[in-house]
Order: sequence, then C-alpha cells, then structure tokens
Amino acid sequence: MSAFVHIKTEGNNRDSQDPGILVPGVPVPEKYSRNYQSVPQAGLNGRTSPVYSGAVVGGGTVVNGMFFNRGSAGDYDAWAKLGNPGWTWKDLLPYFKKSETFTPPKADLAAKYPISSDLAPHGTTGPVGSSFSNYQYPIMPHFFRGWNSIGILSNSQPNAGDATGAFYSTLSLTAKNQSRSSASAAYYRPIAGKKENFHLITGQSVNMINIDKKTMSATSVAFISRNATSKTGSQVKASREVILAAGAVHSPQILQLSGIGPKKLLSGLGIKTLVDLPVGYNFHDQPSMFMSFNYTHYPYPSPDWLDTNKTWAADQLAIYYKNRTGPFTITYRSGSIVAFLPLQNITSDYEAFISRAWNVSPGSFLPKGAPSPLLTGYKVQRDLILDLYASPRATVQEVAFGGGNTVPIAMLKPLSRGSILINSTDPLAAPVFDYNTFAHPADLDIAVLALKKTRAFMASAPMQEVGALESFPGAQVQGDEAIARSIRTFATSTWAHPVGSRAMMKKEFGGVVDPQLKVYGVKGLRVVDASIMPLIPATHTSSTVYAVAEKAADLIKAAQ
Repeated sequence: MSAFVHIKTEGNNRDSQDPGILVPGVPVPEKYSRNYQSVPQAGLNGRTSPVYSGAVVGGGTVVNGMFFNRGSAGDYDAWAKLGNPGWTWKDLLPYFKKSETFTPPKADLAAKYPISSDLAPHGTTGPVGSSFSNYQYPIMPHFFRGWNSIGILSNSQPNAGDATGAFYSTLSLTAKNQSRSSASAAYYRPIAGKKENFHLITGQSVNMINIDKKTMSATSVAFISRNATSKTGSQVKASREVILAAGAVHSPQILQLSGIGPKKLLSGLGIKTLVDLPVGYNFHDQPSMFMSFNYTHYPYPSPDWLDTNKTWAADQLAIYYKNRTGPFTITYRSGSIVAFLPLQNITSDYEAFISRAWNVSPGSFLPKGAPSPLLTGYKVQRDLILDLYASPRATVQEVAFGGGNTVPIAMLKPLSRGSILINSTDPLAAPVFDYNTFAHPADLDIAVLALKKTRAFMASAPMQEVGALESFPGAQVQGDEAIARSIRTFATSTWAHPVGSRAMMKKEFGGVVDPQLKVYGVKGLRVVDASIMPLIPATHTSSTVYAVAEKAADLIKAAQ
C-alpha cells in the first residue's frame, strides 16, 4: 500500500470550525487568508491590486464567496482546441457531477425565483454540497424584472452548458444545515485519521521538487517550517509521482525554484535550468470594479443591516442557528443572484468590436520578456476568445447583486496576460505578481460597456421602483473616454479567480503541462490546480477546480 503525503504549502491552520468557516453570513477570520500585492499596474494608473490566497487546509474554498456555478460549454471546448483532447465540456461534465451532491430548491423558493429542479446536469452522491440559500432580500425580484425589462432573459438552469442571463446561482452549501461545504469538509475531514496511508503536514513551505538529472524524474519534495529560523528542512521521497496542487498563485514559484521555468529568469538567480518552460506566464484573472447605488424607496430589510443594525443582526443569527433560515444563509457581503452577459448583450456593435480587438498586435500586451512560444500560443488563444465573444452562449460580463449599495461587476474573458515570477531563491519570499491589467485595449473597452450596461439595468423601470440612484463613480461621469479614465482609478485586477500560470497547452503554444497534467520534460510530476486552465472560464472557478481534480484522480489511477 502506497502512502499519500500532502504537504500544505500555505498556512499553518486546519480550520477550527469557527462560525466564520461554517456560517455563510459570518465573516471569515482573517487568519485563514494570506494575501499579497501585485506590482503597480500601468492600466490602473500605477495602483497595485491584491493577490488572494487561502492559508488553511481547504484553501480558497474555506474563504471564498461560495459560488458554485459553471461556465458555458464553449469555455471548456476552447481548452480542447489548444491541444487538449479529453477536456471538452462533455468530457468534464461527468466530473462536475462526480464532485457534488446537489439538492434542489424548496418548492416555495422555486416558485418565486427562476430555479430548475432538473437533476440531469448535477450529481447527487459527491463530496461537495451544492444547493441554494433559502432566503433572499425583498429587493431581489426587482433584479430579475429589471434585467428582463431590458432584454436579458432569466436562466433557470445555468449549469447545463449555457451560463447566460440572470440566474439564482448554486453555492457550495450543505442544504440540510445551510453551512459552507469546503474542500476540507468535503474531502479531508471525512477521512482524517482513518486512512493509514494518508498524511497531512501543515505549517510548511515547499522549497523545491528534487529532480534526478539523469532520468529527469521527480524523486522527492523538500520543505521547511514556515516559522523556522533555519533553512534546514525535511524531505519526502516519491515512490510513484509528485502531485503539485499549490494553486495558481503558489505553484509557479515551486517549479521555478526546482529548476523548471524560463531559462533567462532562472539563470539570473543562479538556478540551474533543468527544463526551460514558460512557468508563471499566461497568468490571468477577471478584472472587477464596484459601483455604488442608493435607493429612495428600498424594500427593507437590507443586507447592510448586518453591519449597521446590531440588534437585527443578532436576531437573524439566532434564527439561523435555530431554523437554518434567514439572511445568514447568504454569503457575507456577497449573494447568489447574478447576471452573466454575452458581448452581444452589451453592444450591438459587437462584430466591429471583435474586428478591432483582432487587429491589435499580440506582442504589445504580453508581459515583457515572455518566451517566444507564448506568442504563438497566444495568437491561438486570442482567436478562440474572440470566437467566444461572437457567441450568444459565452459571456464577458458578470453583475453580482447582493441587494445592498455596492454592485460588483467582473470582466470575465480578458485578453491581457500577466506573470508570476520569482526574484529570489528564498522559498518564503513572495514572487512578483503582475496581472498586466488592461494591457489589451479591448479589456478596458469591455469594462466601459459593462459599466454602461449596469447603468441601463439600474435605470430600468423595476429598479426605479426602488429609486436606484448611482452614487459612485457618479452620474456626472459620462462619455466613453471619461468612463475609461474613471475605471482606471477604481477597478481592480482580480475577482479572486487566478488561473493559467502553468497552462495545459501544446508545448509549442507555451504550455507547461500536457493533457495528462504531466509537466513537459519531467517524469512523475503532475500539476492539479487552477494554474493548468489555459483560458479562464466565464464563471467563478471553484466548481471547475473540483472537476479538474476529479478528472486528474482518474488520470492518476489509470496510470498506476
């Protein structure tokens, strides 16, 4: 019997089952996050942006906003077109289903909101709970009516390959007790202490993966305590394979420190290059921005009361613990009501828009020093992304609505690409994060269109029934150029969905792993996390990571 040793590279904590871990509406304790900052972004007038990372067993699934939706079919079919047979939507759907236990909505919720009880695209026996918050604020019907009134349809089943329109999203939520279902709760805790061949080591930082230079095989993993004063550490030998799953934020650093990465970068730091691969490039996330609105006829209660009305909040928390109902079933400062819009929904001039985007020279917005294969691969990526822009079944804008004053907007399919590169051989030193936000002009153009579309929604008759009035950036900001200038002052580079930094693509396209998730040029080394996604799907990425991991498990077992 082989042993499986999991070294948790980020954070010292198993969660303590705090209320903020279990109760959706309670803030997650800060100790479970370790966040970084990007370099100043030229596209954001020199401002930096956060780089989010979970510092707890279960990673981002313990601290995220709990959205458990999927992209449209075309998002995943594009992966296959980058040289990845077996990674289409149809190939991944069984793994989406395998990862979840879906619970349909209660009858009263389904009667009030557009929610399908169809089980066909869902799993019912998987580890992760997938269900719906059983409460919504009184303003929420206005959201659906508002979008419907300006031509955006409601979508009762966004998880079957068409993730467009206004919908009530599934969350990673255990239906029975309306609590967060994290990777720790779903996969780790049920087997903790019960499997003799499973060992979890926390509070460590992986120095490097040791590679036998003669056989080019991964032989062991070296690690040190995150709190150690000495750099002397320990090793775990690999009898079969090393599986690297440190996330899109951390995995590139480990490979680069191991001698797998861009030769010019590694040589400059005195690291012997074992395999010259563009590790750390193709990094991207979904830029986001936050508008604010006031309401003159708001149908209270409001989610803002959780912060401003302590008596009401305490009463609602007591109701949650007694009945598992009420506003604490909704993720803190988030929600589950969204609209996902194709380019065709935000501009009638979409064909000319796509033509302009295609004519931009790719070399002008890739990171400086990007290895040459990336340009070849990026041209293929660009064409696939622009094909999705032309589709009525692929989205570019998300508007999330929790019912409060703040209205987040995400740009889901950016063309810009950034990098995650080490500048030190110290494994405890953070790498250099560069989103390269708005490097491609089409990304900022979509942000302008997205803001204008959100204004149109807020100006709709149903939203005017509640007296919606823009307070930020303010109705005085008019005209595309003025809006673009304003967006550069308040947008951020991230929607907390970092991907792509060790992309699954053909090697000649700048890929790092093959369709079996094996690192090119190294035996016995695979990557299983969001960094392998060559193109970000137009969705929150949590459920996609689970599907990737479930598929990876089958690939690994088949190779034994």
